[in-house]
Amino acid sequence: MRLFLGALVGFLGILVVLLLLFLWSFLGHTTDAIHDARETIAGAAASDISGGFDVNVGSLQLAAIRARYGVAGAMMLTRDGRRLTSGVIPEIEGVATISRPTPAGTLTLVFDDSRVSTLRRTFLLTAAVSLSAVAAGALLLALYLPRITRPIEQMLDSAAEISERAPNVDEQQYLIETFRASIDTLKAQKQELQSLHDAQKVRADDLERITAALTRSLTSGFLAVDPDGNVVDLNTSAREILHVGDAPLSGRHLTHAFGESGFTSAVLDAVQNRTAMTRAEVTIEHGSERQLIGLTTVPLIDAGQRFLALLALFTDLTPYRELEARVRELQTLADLGEISAGIAHEFRNSLSTMLGYLKLARRAGSAEDMARSIEKSEREAALLAEAVDRLLAFARPMQIERRTIDLLELTQEVCERVAPEDVKLTCDGVTALVEGDRSLLVRALDNLVRNAIDSVREKGSGAVRVKVSDGETPSVRVEDDGVGIDAADVPRLMLPFQSQKPSGYGLGLPLARKIVLLHGGNIRLTGRKGEGAVATIEFNVGRGFSPPPRGSVQPREAG
Repeated sequence: MRLFLGALVGFLGILVVLLLLFLWSFLGHTTDAIHDARETIAGAAASDISGGFDVNVGSLQLAAIRARYGVAGAMMLTRDGRRLTSGVIPEIEGVATISRPTPAGTLTLVFDDSRVSTLRRTFLLTAAVSLSAVAAGALLLALYLPRITRPIEQMLDSAAEISERAPNVDEQQYLIETFRASIDTLKAQKQELQSLHDAQKVRADDLERITAALTRSLTSGFLAVDPDGNVVDLNTSAREILHVGDAPLSGRHLTHAFGESGFTSAVLDAVQNRTAMTRAEVTIEHGSERQLIGLTTVPLIDAGQRFLALLALFTDLTPYRELEARVRELQTLADLGEISAGIAHEFRNSLSTMLGYLKLARRAGSAEDMARSIEKSEREAALLAEAVDRLLAFARPMQIERRTIDLLELTQEVCERVAPEDVKLTCDGVTALVEGDRSLLVRALDNLVRNAIDSVREKGSGAVRVKVSDGETPSVRVEDDGVGIDAADVPRLMLPFQSQKPSGYGLGLPLARKIVLLHGGNIRLTGRKGEGAVATIEFNVGRGFSPPPRGSVQPREAG
């Protein structure tokens, strides 16, 4: 095919060139004939003038020559320098002139050369169009011939993968035989595929029956929704949870099947955005009652990224949340009871001491003994008032003044102020910037460091080490070698009046925890009995926090 098309274009090109050469030869002959005719006319006109030329009537004689020989113009330049003209003068463009000497002067004839010019322009235009057509044809052949022959070459390559071509078989016969062999193979494979299809259909029917049994057996609600938000299928548990009875719902839109609710909106949003949700909680209003639904959605997408359907699994969380609320209430009451027991214990001890001193004062025999008893009673009352002040400080809402704070500088300042002479205290680390209230953080760190020092003093040996770390979660670590703590006592120590120190009120650690929580951080207390303890303050990622509204900061202290 390539050889044929190439030869065809070459033949057409040669034919066009030959035709152009023929036209060029014809143009040359025509031009020569016109020139010879003009020479003959010029000679004849010169002969006429040689018979006699009168200057006075020269213009008439020139006009007669024009009329006789059909020339465009005639001019006579006499021997005395006079110039006589008739018709077109020689100086204008587009004319040809021939001059002949005569006894009266030089005769110049003017011929219209537009015909010769037209022939030449026509030839040039014909040559340009013909050569352009040949070049365009060759270019198109070069560009599109590979596209024309590529499918045949690909068919030959594909056929070569099936069978080899014999040397004495041409391409067409080879392709036909290969095509017939492929058809026979496809027929055999079709029968095999039909057998496989029948087997898969039986398997699909079994799978459908198993899937239907599993769907019915699920204790959770199951709902399948198509890409348009229409119900495809739902099980019995779903009908019971959504209170829709046994009405047929397949093919109906979610809003028509279940009405407007938080559950319907969440499922429709998951369908529209192809969202996979895990354990989301939505509500359904039933008059004055609210039903809490735990929802999980899974979008089904095939290998071509085509959205097929959305599967939703859900369950009724209302009884579980009610049980959790009751447990929280009981835990709150238990925490309040434990706090109240601690407060009552401290107050009872102080009041018993005060009453004892007052009884001694009443029975005192001298004024000095009475004054001593009253002084001790007043001192005990002052300690009780201090405990009340600390309790009020813990319970009072805190206002946070947010600013950038260097934790290392702040920690070093606290350690320098509370450093004792009998306990080794070290503070090191790196610069860590956080957003918070300087005075509140100082109070929290002060309580933690003092607790560590008291623990070492109670043991009689050891040291306290404070370290500041930076990173995604800036932190302050206060480690001591004191008496340590029991991991089971940590939740209790976070409550007021639960101190392990004989002279403590148990308000320092709960107050520090409250301050850290208000700064969006967390405080962890770890250790082992007799081996020391570690208190770690960790701030949230981003090193900032969003404080609650002023005057309303009152987090619940959990045990």
